Amino acid sequence: MFKDWENFYLIVGPSAGALIGLMFVVVTLTSSRDREQLELGKHLYTSPIVFHLAVVLLFSGAAVAPTVDARLFGGASAVIAVIGLGLTIRSAVGIWREKLSGPDSFFDMWWYGIIPALAYVGLGASGAATLTEQSWSASAVAVALMVLLLVSIHAEWDLVTFLAPMAKEAERKERKAKR
Repeated sequence: MFKDWENFYLIVGPSAGALIGLMFVVVTLTSSRDREQLELGKHLYTSPIVFHLAVVLLFSGAAVAPTVDARLFGGASAVIAVIGLGLTIRSAVGIWREKLSGPDSFFDMWWYGIIPALAYVGLGASGAATLTEQSWSASAVAVALMVLLLVSIHAEWDLVTFLAPMAKEAERKERKAKR
């Protein structure tokens, strides 16, 4: 089904897996934050990133698996696209409402909500194209997954640069309080 795409998926899939591991590092940076704010941030920021990366990993594996046929791949693409679209819309609306990042909320709404939503629309379209055996379906799947991977890289960088200074500040305050 994805003849000649093996190298692409053998690069993209492990990249997504490694980035999922890095999310554990990002989460540890939140240890000094308010619990209520953490829960909201988890639902709007970190969980969607892990979902996007899991989608990239899942479809990278499915694309090179010898027993996954076009119907299964196309159907799974459609289902995951609907779930991903719902998740990204929820993130975009929540980020806009809560404004956790202050003036950067508009920027976050795009990077955490709207752009990934467009990738899921593309994944759904590629799923339909796969089911109808369109010649461009393999390229469309690759574009959708690459967008999700790149959005996730940006999001992880954004979270680390947002959270790391706060973690350092909390550590500094803790040391000062012990003196």
